[in-house]
Amino acid sequence: MKKIMYLHGLESSNVCDKVDFLKENVVVLAPSIDYRKSNIEKELMDMVESFQPDLIIGSSMGGHVALMLGNYYDIEVIAFNPAIHSRPIEPELSRLEARDPRVNFQPLIVLGLEDDVINPLITKEILDDALFYCDIVEVENMGHRVPFDVFVDIYNKYVI
Repeated sequence: MKKIMYLHGLESSNVCDKVDFLKENVVVLAPSIDYRKSNIEKELMDMVESFQPDLIIGSSMGGHVALMLGNYYDIEVIAFNPAIHSRPIEPELSRLEARDPRVNFQPLIVLGLEDDVINPLITKEILDDALFYCDIVEVENMGHRVPFDVFVDIYNKYVI
């Protein structure tokens, strides 16, 4: 059975309908994360090494971290509105940030075109200049929060 690690956003929770949906279909690790903790990088890396997910899904700050973990461990990633810029905090992720992008790293990035927290236009510009290729799905009428139906649609289209 597929194993998925779900990383919530900075001000979000790991207790949500998206995690419940995933649990109905796959084995899920959805930890409660304090991205401000000084040892968060080690905790996250230990989780990945122990759980060994097939896919990491993250939203906002969780999407940013999912991209770094996926690149580091060569794991598929789906990142919803990843906070690759305009972050209100900078989590301590020095080992993950030091890893150059892998040649075969090809995450799926889902951008809400109405996101007023992490500007999708800036995200696209940054990703256009990235050293890896990514698939970008733009969702009209979606802001920073990812509606449940959009999450399920992306899962059904790209994961199953």
